[in-house]
Amino acid sequence: MEEKNINKEHLFLKARMLSEGVDLTSSKELSPELYRAWSLDKSGKQKEVELPKKLDLDNPMALLSLFGEMKKDDTTVNFRPEIRFDSTGLRAQIHPNKRSRLELLIEGDTASVIEKGKTLITGKFPKRLEWLDQKLGGGINATVGGLLPAMSAQVINVVISLSCFNYNTGRGCRFCNLFSNPISRKISILPMTILKLWAMGQGRAVKIAVDNGWNGSFALSGGALAPAQRGEYLERLEVVLTTLKKALGDEKFNQIPKLYNHYPPEDFADMHKWKEMGITSVGIDLEVMDDAYYAAICPGKAAYKPLSYVRKAQEYSVKVFGPLFGTTGLLVMGIEPMSTLVAGYEERMSKGILPMPVVFHPEPNSAYEGFRPPTAEWIVEASDKMADSFMKHFIKWLPAAIEHAEKWDGSFDLETGFAHTFNSLSHQTILFDEIKLRLDKLLDGRPFSALIEG
Repeated sequence: MEEKNINKEHLFLKARMLSEGVDLTSSKELSPELYRAWSLDKSGKQKEVELPKKLDLDNPMALLSLFGEMKKDDTTVNFRPEIRFDSTGLRAQIHPNKRSRLELLIEGDTASVIEKGKTLITGKFPKRLEWLDQKLGGGINATVGGLLPAMSAQVINVVISLSCFNYNTGRGCRFCNLFSNPISRKISILPMTILKLWAMGQGRAVKIAVDNGWNGSFALSGGALAPAQRGEYLERLEVVLTTLKKALGDEKFNQIPKLYNHYPPEDFADMHKWKEMGITSVGIDLEVMDDAYYAAICPGKAAYKPLSYVRKAQEYSVKVFGPLFGTTGLLVMGIEPMSTLVAGYEERMSKGILPMPVVFHPEPNSAYEGFRPPTAEWIVEASDKMADSFMKHFIKWLPAAIEHAEKWDGSFDLETGFAHTFNSLSHQTILFDEIKLRLDKLLDGRPFSALIEG
């Protein structure tokens, strides 16, 4: 792994940024995304695009253009900004908070975290990618960024649904605002004709990203489907994947890792079909570790299947896609007691499942908007304990994880694969940074392959 001069003080500062947010008052050169987020924080309300009383689902081109217009002012789906600390390589997501004691001064592509006039650390603020504003054309009045929700340098979310049935029926996950935009709230069942056109637009957008040097992975995702649509989810997945392959060409399509991140299927055997379609890994989200919390915090998901079913689906995925890199799932840390979180993480790691914890940070338009994230001390302590579980189990599962990865990609590199798995979410958590610290110490300059050589 690349050697970085990271210490516990750096981790605690990053934890403070995730917990307390940062004051952007002194920053004059904000990206469009940060400016909108900062304006939202100051005004307390989101400006919505004026919509017709009824969406014309028979005119998909007009609907996609409307999406493009709406996303100019939608802070819920835009490119998520971050800074990267100098000398350490740590990445920290930016959460604007005008009452934070931490001041973030952004000047061009440089950034400084300041407290009481003292600079705590400096870093780089990634420049906005100009091609995000490129129009797709072909009658679609939308930009690349408008059709690729919450994309980053590591992940492009390719959606199979443009709305969330759970959110629209008041049963969405209480911290989530995905698909809370005004158009998605008006869509209960998305016609396949619109999905096909949307997929075509996504294909164009992805091709532009790849042609401009983007080199990450795809996450096939989307909001919860309405019950009437659930039986056709495989067809929807096929439509999106086929369109991407056509846009990129077989060779490039096959080179890009593809994670399926949606509901666990009614029939676990469907996972073999996912693999045949080109899916390379699976992310089945846990959200929390406690069954009772799951039912209360994610009522729509719990109405579909209980948390025990999610666990069984993850365990089946290990057989099909492999452990660790092949089978993951998001976990929101800071909602339930630390003891429950840590015990649950230990149990999942023992089965070869790699939970991906991100810090609880309720989004605008979610039911828990305004709830406070956990303290920096809590984040660091919980991360330390989960890192203990990771170090205890991951070497046991590593050979099987590599075997599965090499079957998909004969040139699989262990260090690259490990970094790729963690990089997509490392700006939102402390755990992966703590794990990297421990692995650097364990390896002591040796190559990453030494972990399985004895």
